[in-house]
Amino acid sequence: MATHHSQGSVVIGDDVHVNSAAGDEELLIIGQEHHHYPLPIIPALYTKLLILIVLPAGGFLVPVFQHSSPGTTDAFSALQYLHVVIWGFVMALTWYIKAEHKKSRILGYHDFYNMTRHLHRVTFYILSGGNVILIVLGSLVKDYCLGDSTSSCSMEISLTPVNYQQIIFIMEIFFAIPFVIKHIVDVVRFNVADSPPDTLAEDVALRFTHPDSYVGVRGPSNLEWVLERQADLLQVLRYRNSVLTQQVYMLSQQIQHA
Repeated sequence: MATHHSQGSVVIGDDVHVNSAAGDEELLIIGQEHHHYPLPIIPALYTKLLILIVLPAGGFLVPVFQHSSPGTTDAFSALQYLHVVIWGFVMALTWYIKAEHKKSRILGYHDFYNMTRHLHRVTFYILSGGNVILIVLGSLVKDYCLGDSTSSCSMEISLTPVNYQQIIFIMEIFFAIPFVIKHIVDVVRFNVADSPPDTLAEDVALRFTHPDSYVGVRGPSNLEWVLERQADLLQVLRYRNSVLTQQVYMLSQQIQHA
């Protein structure tokens, strides 16, 4: 926050004119312009995409190295551990991405938050479902497969326990990667758009009073949409009020020490 004193003026952001006790006009500028706030999550999304690609690659490479290293953990257990590790990394990235999206919502980007609110969670849900399936698979292997992880479980089907894991990994990636790519595309477009917060758009009053005129809102959902929109607007205003209060306090401290 840049400040300077020039002819009784203090400059810190937007133009607000106030009169001092001496009658001189002071210029108080508070940084409350409707700037665009891009989401800094592109590296995290690319990291998530890379981690997802590692999962099926590891599913086919780990058995090769485990088979050539007797006496170590068998391939089936190693792939179980690999999946849990990948799931942990995706969970951490999901928390970070979710926090950034919530921050964007507080700053007023209600429409974009609603458009992407499920994208950053889908991958985590898919891998969590994969964990459940792998747990069940582990019990089935223990109960019905008498050989090792590279031996077929039945005479009719020549698939091994590791083959079942590889199929699960491929299915997870097949469903998860399109959502990650769509998320990346949406965030890139949002960052490039350089648009102001939609919650404080000029037509916000019209959206509240005539929600039928807003694209995508109609019928019984009007009341729920209006209440959600008002809650978001109040959250944005509280945040801006907090920022403004901090700036006024810092300004008053600077004036006292001037």
